[in-house]
Amino acid sequence: MASGTRLADVIVKLPDRSTCRVQRRLVIKRSETAPPEPEYICSLPTGEPVTWLRDGKYRLPDGTIAVAVAHRRPTK
Repeated sequence: MASGTRLADVIVKLPDRSTCRVQRRLVIKRSETAPPEPEYICSLPTGEPVTWLRDGKYRLPDGTIAVAVAHRRPTK
């Protein structure tokens, strides 16, 4: 069971110095037998999955490694 979803935008810089936005959700997985476990679910605005590599790095769907340069809550 998961709960506690929170959405944030992460602006990442690509190797060609361009930037793009990654949507990041923090989901808390809850279980009766284990302590709550946080997990980040990341995607591009198009819905394509992005892998969080830790330390501010993300792997985009095409395999490109991008580095976080800013974080913000999305505008409504």
